[in-house]
Amino acid sequence: MRALVLSAPVGESHAAMARALAADLRREDPDATVTVLNDFAVLGPRLGGRLERGFRRHLGEARQSYDIAYWLFTRVTPARAFGETALYRLGGRALAATIARHDPDVVVSTYPVLNPVLARLRRSGRLRRPAAAIVGPLGGLGFWVAPGLDLHMLNYPEALGEVTRGAAGGRVEAVRPLVREEFFAVDGGADGGTAPLALDVPAGHRLVVVSGGGWGAGDLDGAIRACLAVAETQVVAIAGRNDRLRDELAVRHRAEPRVTVLGFVEEMAALLRAADALVTATAGLSCVEARISGCPAICYGFPVGHVRDNTAALARHGLARVATTPSELTDALASALTEGRPPAADLSALPRAAELTAELAGAARAAAA
Repeated sequence: MRALVLSAPVGESHAAMARALAADLRREDPDATVTVLNDFAVLGPRLGGRLERGFRRHLGEARQSYDIAYWLFTRVTPARAFGETALYRLGGRALAATIARHDPDVVVSTYPVLNPVLARLRRSGRLRRPAAAIVGPLGGLGFWVAPGLDLHMLNYPEALGEVTRGAAGGRVEAVRPLVREEFFAVDGGADGGTAPLALDVPAGHRLVVVSGGGWGAGDLDGAIRACLAVAETQVVAIAGRNDRLRDELAVRHRAEPRVTVLGFVEEMAALLRAADALVTATAGLSCVEARISGCPAICYGFPVGHVRDNTAALARHGLARVATTPSELTDALASALTEGRPPAADLSALPRAAELTAELAGAARAAAA
């Protein structure tokens, strides 16, 4: 099997899903050739560079402009049609050439901006191999669903109805969430605890994880202070790959023994199994990980565009609380700690994305033969 997995360097969730799928594909077929391209350059160097710079600026700095653009291209039908057509005309040839160079049996995207281009290549006949998409969130699904793709695979079974309606006859399946394999280990991984993080949680204190995702986005400082307002909490703040933010938070809270500031964390399975609550700004893959781990999630601190849509959907389905102010976060955390940890969601029986991807690849090889 030859599989090409496409992602983009916008936050950690998309890249993490691509890595998880690639690892699972290699387990499915040890002889498989699996290539992961985590780069907007698949749409061409000029367009790719502009997209990457634009997302980093508008999501990281000028958030209001991202909000406006997101609303325009997801809510206004003519604007959405124009945007998808522009992406296809500017980036379709480069994406088709990239795919042709790798000559895969199947193509899978974990980033929604790539989906309409893939779908149009498929519908036009320029892409003769099957194409699939991983749908990561529960809300803002119109941003992810692209009629013309052969398969949409969902991290949330609750999204099945809405995605099926949007996929216009394409196959839609809820799959075992695309997270690291240790989240499905009964013992939580090799150590089963938080030993790799060397955390010292005093007896009687509750452990609260505050995360800004891979970029360290959102109001992490406000979240830390709001969590400290709840008595006997021990806060672990995760700044991701944002080294400057990590250093700023460490200096700002160096006199507070109840706060530990970390950068990017590999041991999230162990940490979320030990935590009493997760406060997440980006509400990305960490919400799925918390669900599997039985850790209550609270969304706070980054109410923009797709994040706002996703947090609203999580709240509607009872999968997370949403706080819009520090005082609301303090109240939401107090309620979550009083209620205690929910049962861990067992989604391991769902079909694996790797199995469905291998099916598509096999069908393509058979058709070619």
